[in-house]
Amino acid sequence: MMSTETLLIGGVIFISSLLQGMFGFAFMLIALPLLSLLITVKVAVPLLSLFLALIAGILTFQHRGEFSYLKIMPLIIGAAFGIPVGIYFLISSSERLIRFTLGSVLVAYAVYSLQRKAVLWRLPDWTGYLVGLFAGSLGGAFNITGPPVAMYLSTQAGSKLNIFASLNFFFFITSVFVVIFHLVAGNITMDIMWTFLKFTPAMMSGLPVGRYLFRKMPDDKYKSGLYLLLLVMGIMLLIPSLLK
Repeated sequence: MMSTETLLIGGVIFISSLLQGMFGFAFMLIALPLLSLLITVKVAVPLLSLFLALIAGILTFQHRGEFSYLKIMPLIIGAAFGIPVGIYFLISSSERLIRFTLGSVLVAYAVYSLQRKAVLWRLPDWTGYLVGLFAGSLGGAFNITGPPVAMYLSTQAGSKLNIFASLNFFFFITSVFVVIFHLVAGNITMDIMWTFLKFTPAMMSGLPVGRYLFRKMPDDKYKSGLYLLLLVMGIMLLIPSLLK
């Protein structure tokens, strides 16, 4: 019989994969806060980096003709410099600081997303390097590159499917970088690899369900609820770090 912890971790991976299939960027935003309640952030981050690389690779292959390489390259170049900074932050920082930073990112992104219809400006193309640098730093520390990249792409011209495909191409490239750096830093142990293989079926079950719901459900039925959930999760991470 499976333990309660095993069931909970499997459920988190399933739901996070489902939401990644629906939104294109929700996997780490959901999985990391929830898994950090079950295991340490320093274990959860390299574990989830393996899952995100696999998920993003699958989605990139499925939508390989839907994005522009030139539009994404500034983000990738910036991220390549930011990832080592983020991994150093993960290794050298306290659990409290890590949780506080992650909670702040989630709250800021949720608040932005809930009022983003009022945002009328367009970021110039050169800012992609800076956004990529910041996203890479977040990716190295938490493997969360989605918020700044999603905000940047949402200000550019392009369809919903183009943004979805562009996000996952960026995630795939940066996730491979993150996994390599974690391997070099010794953060991915044999225990983490075994856990990854153990829960891969949960990921592979959730992803197609999310893709089906993405095609069938209108955005306004679930996006607001997701952003509110992220806001609550961010607050849950911030409160303990502020009270200690």
